[in-house]
Amino acid sequence: MTDHCTQSPFAVTAPDALWRYALATYGDPAIASACLVLQDRADADVCELLWLGWLDHLGLVTTPCVCEALAPVREHQTRRTYPLRARRRALKPHARPGSPLADWRERLKHAELAAEREALEQLQALTRCGEGIRPWRSSDGDLQTRLASHLGGHLDDTLAGALMTLAVGLQAIREPGGV
Repeated sequence: MTDHCTQSPFAVTAPDALWRYALATYGDPAIASACLVLQDRADADVCELLWLGWLDHLGLVTTPCVCEALAPVREHQTRRTYPLRARRRALKPHARPGSPLADWRERLKHAELAAEREALEQLQALTRCGEGIRPWRSSDGDLQTRLASHLGGHLDDTLAGALMTLAVGLQAIREPGGV
């Protein structure tokens, strides 16, 4: 796998490499905004979107059998991350600054972030063992096309715009956070 990568093998095997990449890329307001639009309007998993961007940096793409490989990650997200996010969002209108609910909401936010970190660790593990991925070929198309395919459907203008913003932003970031 690493013979075809555009970066050193250290980028795949370094502890927390995908986590550091996700933090660096999500720190870009345009990328964060695009991810949230895709999450809220297209039920996209932000961890998976950022993973696809990371794969692109590594010169890798997903294979048709990626859904099988992603099943445990998606189960984790469904059971842990999404319920935490729903609870945190439900508290938002009621959590006044300095109130006990604001403190509780902040704790939920940290728990949600920890759950997302675990999902990213699982995605990095898939990458390390090569499950559901292979080296990129010119016939695979660009990142925007692959992201759209991953979302699996027709995108309205707002979603297509968010997807384009995400793809351009992810491709513009090189060696984020020393990854």
